[in-house]
Amino acid sequence: MRKNIIIILLAFVCEFISAKALDAERDTTSKEIGKTYVLIVRGINKNSKEQLAKDQAVTGLRRFLIDNAGVKPNELSILADRESSVRKDSIVSTADNLKKQIEKLTAIVINNDRFIFYYIGQANIVSDTLRFNLPGPDITHKQLAEWFNGINASSMLIVLDCPGAGLAVTAVTGRNRIIIGACTADQHYSTKFSEYFVPALLDEESDTDKDGRISLLEAFTSASRNVDDFYRRQALLTTETPVLEDNADGIYSRQPWRYEQDNMDGLMASKFFLSVE
Repeated sequence: MRKNIIIILLAFVCEFISAKALDAERDTTSKEIGKTYVLIVRGINKNSKEQLAKDQAVTGLRRFLIDNAGVKPNELSILADRESSVRKDSIVSTADNLKKQIEKLTAIVINNDRFIFYYIGQANIVSDTLRFNLPGPDITHKQLAEWFNGINASSMLIVLDCPGAGLAVTAVTGRNRIIIGACTADQHYSTKFSEYFVPALLDEESDTDKDGRISLLEAFTSASRNVDDFYRRQALLTTETPVLEDNADGIYSRQPWRYEQDNMDGLMASKFFLSVE
């Protein structure tokens, strides 16, 4: 009898502790993500067809972030070239304005907030330095990395949709950062990544595990395969291979969806969701 009472009491205590632990976990989860601050930078594009496609991607991204990701308009900033169709209600994307915006974010972002940086436009490589093409002086990937280091966010997503994006990965890598590049360091042609990545954020076909949510990794995987399909359908040489880095080792992966088999990048991206449940 006494033994049975002890067993019941132990079971009760274990259940009580488990419930408290679950409550604590829920509290922690609810506090993990505060606000999500977004900075979208639209660089220069001289090709009118490319410019239209990239402007449409920016417009779609902005709509998704506000309508589906719960980002408030005053937490989202867009810097754009004067020739861009998204220049309305945006700031001109000069290096000086970009630096000022990052300094502003450095002052207001706290350690449970998320920060998203998205560059879409042209870039070129000079002496192993990636230069993002902006109106006026360009900025380098090393400058960008230095500016990012001042932002005290719990997690950071950096998307670089430009030629040679992979070159910047090592410099901007950091703990709790996900870096997406439209192509590798040695691919220097214009990229189409955002044309597929932005729609993938809402496409039910991207939800491969059928849990009702689209993770960043799932959207990346969908976009990567659609980019590859585009070049195959057009019978063109593939000039862009999207890459992802999220384990802070500075080495990007071309197939992060294989993170369980390869024990490389992809785990953090698989748990990163933009859409609000």
